[in-house]
Amino acid sequence: MIVAPAGKHTELVGAYLMEKIPGLQLAPGMFVAFMVVNDEKDFVAGVAFTNYRDSDGVPTDIEVSCASETPAAWRPEVCRAIFSYAFEQLKCVRCTSITVKGNKKARSFLEGLGFQLEGNVRLGYDGRRDALIYGLLRSECRFLAVDSERDDGEKERPEAPASAGPGSDGESAGRPEHSGSDSASEPEPH
Repeated sequence: MIVAPAGKHTELVGAYLMEKIPGLQLAPGMFVAFMVVNDEKDFVAGVAFTNYRDSDGVPTDIEVSCASETPAAWRPEVCRAIFSYAFEQLKCVRCTSITVKGNKKARSFLEGLGFQLEGNVRLGYDGRRDALIYGLLRSECRFLAVDSERDDGEKERPEAPASAGPGSDGESAGRPEHSGSDSASEPEPH
């Protein structure tokens, strides 16, 4: 699997994610997309980063949404590339993902990545269903390099690697869930 910035294919990746994730809205120019292709160069997954936030110029948070054609798309090297973008390139402290309460596959997927359930927003997903907010701190991300270079050249270790605990339950099989919409943060395993 190869992960690459979507570049000229950003809008196509966005359209794919919005098709796979009911309720997800990605405004042109307001998100960053990555695509995952297999060894035959077939598109197998998309990832969008939205709602970047900072506090007084310090990067704090970004939402991540994703969907895939196959669970095999989420190999460790793919996850490493995705989280490296959020935590190492953007220097965010955390990633947020929002899913509908009933999508157990998405929830299991997020928990397997190390995301922690942080809250329930009543009827917050689409006015009919509850939204669950998941968060992953940089210090919990097990996909980052064990040793990473800091700006001063010293090595540092992530403080508390998160453990993965896969599971599954879904509101509709084969449909991914999302961070902030109906199904973008999570590619559902088949």
